Amino acid sequence: MEINSLLSLGGPVVYILIILSIYALAIILYKLHIFYKVEFFKETLVPVSIDSWAAGNHKDAYAAINKVNRPEAEVVSFTMYQLLKHTKPTAKVDSDIREEISRLSDERIDFYSSKLNSLQVVATIAPLLGLLGTVFGMIDAFQEMETAGKNVDPSLLSGGIWEALLTTAAGLSLAIPVVVCESYFRSLIEKLKTKIENSVTKVLTAKIN
Repeated sequence: MEINSLLSLGGPVVYILIILSIYALAIILYKLHIFYKVEFFKETLVPVSIDSWAAGNHKDAYAAINKVNRPEAEVVSFTMYQLLKHTKPTAKVDSDIREEISRLSDERIDFYSSKLNSLQVVATIAPLLGLLGTVFGMIDAFQEMETAGKNVDPSLLSGGIWEALLTTAAGLSLAIPVVVCESYFRSLIEKLKTKIENSVTKVLTAKIN
């Protein structure tokens, strides 16, 4: 069956689903671009820099971490800078440093988590829109049967049903890949959060003596 015929049979709901699919695809491509831009899927020198810091090579470690283009590197670099700047911080300064580290970390996590809620909304409403389209289609099918009266043709009902079910299929076809992509991105965010927490903890527990 031609695409134009499917769109015609599906009605307005299919057009809405197409718009949502374009929107979801744009978000997915944007998120992939953001992650690839910071080489998120490649090994980095962040662990090497942290090991160097723990070994006492603080300035070398700080210089090395500044060359890494990763979100966790930004937080670790900030942490190292503050520790180099305040070699013997007071309790107040130490508390302020930790608060700033936490704020920066949350800021980075929020940035890379952006738009994921939009994907979640699309994944939630797509099947509902598909179901709504199916309900409308079934209503039309039964109205045609009522109009036909005693001369109703069974094929009329069966044809109306499969046409109505097109919108449900379209909704599920959109929702399933969006759910998969959203879950994948959220797993990356959790991985990033864990990396930041572990890296910062290693730096803080190896303070400058």
